[in-house]
Formats: sequence, structure tokens, C-alpha cells
Amino acid sequence: MTFPSMLSESHLAVLMASPWFGGLPAPVRDDMLARAGVRALNSGQQLFRCGEPPDGLYIVLQGIIRLSNTTRDGQEAVLNFYEPGSWLGEVSMLDHSTRLHDAHAHEPSQVLHISPLALGELCDRHPALVRMLLDLEVSRLRAMLVAFAAFSTQSLEQRLAGRLLGLSESFGAKEEEGVSLDLRLSQESMAQLIGATRQRVNQVLKQWEQQGLIRQRYGQLLLLRPDVLQTLAQERPAR
Repeated sequence: MTFPSMLSESHLAVLMASPWFGGLPAPVRDDMLARAGVRALNSGQQLFRCGEPPDGLYIVLQGIIRLSNTTRDGQEAVLNFYEPGSWLGEVSMLDHSTRLHDAHAHEPSQVLHISPLALGELCDRHPALVRMLLDLEVSRLRAMLVAFAAFSTQSLEQRLAGRLLGLSESFGAKEEEGVSLDLRLSQESMAQLIGATRQRVNQVLKQWEQQGLIRQRYGQLLLLRPDVLQTLAQERPAR
């Protein structure tokens, strides 16, 4: 197997642990890595900007990439976070349209980059890759539909509990007292992620803290009772 000289063994392990990349036929993986490059980003550095033409396909190798848009008053509206092993940028590559969102490094990060030219050559040489890219996009569409359903049928408490648990699975660290979530995520950003106001999120977090479910620390949340949050997230709506 040949791959970029900057791609370390730990990077390769991240790639192989990715269900999408790991599911590609070995010849496709080898050819893709031979045509890819590694980009390093400082915390806060922009990967791509909304409205720009697509410059390639990316996979997070290290760190966290934050996806967002800018509101009318110039504020950042956080949409999602991408952990190591996550792919992004495929939408604009598939429909040849401009970028729909901004992407920044939430912390020092490294990404694997596949240029538009390289991706086109790969698809020509390996027709199965086109289907695999469509499979990747279908999985994203399914996740989006699930999120829409949750927004329509779940209470704010359910959405917040589910989102915190999901983030803890990707970015949490187990501690003696529970699971710490260190994303430097403001309450405003958390509210944006679940379609709520900062004031309501603040009220619920304070209530959960009084009940011993969480503990708020500077730039960090400690989930003391993820089991209770899981039960709350799975509650059926009242009829």
C-alpha cells in the first residue's frame, strides 16, 4: 500500500476505522491514498467558506472540524461537529455546486484532502466509488430526516439530552464521576444545534444540575448520569 508521506500510522488507523473508507475495495483505498494529501489547520482556521467552489473531499484525521453558517447579523450559527473518521465536502463535489456551509478547525486539526481532479480520476477508474459516495450521502440524508423528526415530535429536554449523549459518544472522555464533554461549546451554540433559545437551554441545564444529572464547568459539561439522560431522550411523547 502506498500513501502520502505525511500520513502517519495513527492517521491510517483512523481511516480504516471509518466505516465508509474501510468498506471500500482495497484497490480503491490504495488508489485514493496515493492521490491524497494531508492538511494541517490551526484552531479557528478556515477549511472552506460558504459560497466558494468545491476544492475537494475531506476526511478528519485528527482534531475537530466545526460546520456553521453566518447569520444576518454576522454571528456564527453552529450546525455540526466532525470527529476523526468523518467525511465532509461531498455534497458540493457530487452536484458541482458551491459550498453550502463554512468549515473551521475547532481545535488544531489535520484532514486528508482529495482534490476535484483526483476524485474525478478515481471515479473514472473505479465506478464502484460513485455508488459508495451516494451511499455516504444517503446516510447523511437519513440522519437529517431523523433530526427533523426529532425536532417535530420531541420536547426540548429530549432533544437536548439526545444531543448531549451523541456529542459525548464522539467527543466525550470517561471520568470517575461520569463523562466529560470538552467542546468549548457555548449555550448559544448548543441552542442552535437543537433549534431552541439560549435562555431555555440555560434553564434546562440549571435544572439538570440541581437534579445531579450534569455539572457545568468552564467550557465543559460533565454528564454525571448519562443513563438518566438516555431514558429521558427515549421517552415517548405524551398523547
